[in-house]
Parts: sequence; C-alpha cells; structure tokens
Amino acid sequence: MPNNETNLIDKMFEYNLWANTQLIELCSDLVEAQLAAEAAGVFGRIQPTLIHIVRAEGGYLNRVTGSRPFADDLDWDNMPMSNLLAKAQQSGEQLVAIASKTDPAIRHEIEIQGNPYHFHNWTVLLQALYHGIEHRTQIKFLLTQLGVSHPELAAWDYMGSLSG
Repeated sequence: MPNNETNLIDKMFEYNLWANTQLIELCSDLVEAQLAAEAAGVFGRIQPTLIHIVRAEGGYLNRVTGSRPFADDLDWDNMPMSNLLAKAQQSGEQLVAIASKTDPAIRHEIEIQGNPYHFHNWTVLLQALYHGIEHRTQIKFLLTQLGVSHPELAAWDYMGSLSG
C-alpha cells in the first residue's frame, strides 16, 4: 500500500505499481478474444504485453540487486491473470523498496552480441518507469480499439486514488 510520507523516487515507483495493478485488474475481466487483440504500432497482444511488463521488472530488479525476484521455471505463457497480478505486486513492491536506496552511480557491464555494454543503476530504474508507461499506454490504446473503458492512469489519477 502506498505510503504518503515517502520521497519522490518512492512515489514514482508506488505510482508504477498502482498503474500496473489497475490495468491488470481490469484486464482480468476480459475474454480471451479481447486479450488476443492486436493492432499495428503496439508491442503485441494485451496479455503478452502485461506479462512483458512484469517480467521486465524482474529483469530490472536483477540488474540492480543481482537477484532474480521470480523463479526461472515459471510458465508465463499460461499464467492466470490472478497470478500475474501477484507477480506484478511482488516486483512493484520490490522496486519501491529498493529504488530510493539504490546508488544511482553504480556502473554495470554486460556483453551484448560480443560487445561490452555499460549502464548505471539510474538508467535501469528510469527505464523501469518508462517501460511501464510505454506499454500501459499501448494496452490502453488496444482497449480503446475494443471499446473497453480503461482506468485513467495519469499521475493526477494516482493522487486522487490516495485520497479516496
């Protein structure tokens, strides 16, 4: 549950958690045909995109903390939406817990196609926020195309949810 006495970084990741759970809860009520809807210009179908958001959060956590939040043998493709919601809550809460405590200057190096790639913790955390917003927007576009009302997920809406 969001804490009203946190710093800016915590608030941003609390918002991210809230927005993910709002969208997954709404999509839990969709039928298979709706979850399978596609459109040009978006990442993909609704359910795989939601899975992608949550799995990516696990990857961001692994990059920053060095530990994986999810078991390697999860069957993501057949995961019920209720389990996906639980995984989103898990990764979202872990991001909230570590974000403001993470040294932004720590530098990492990985190899991509045989070439070294360098990045800092601040880049990973910023990407976690951006990535979620980008894909939630794509899902909202698909929902609009389907005629499904979706939650408003702006910062103002998050703020309003805290007072209600």
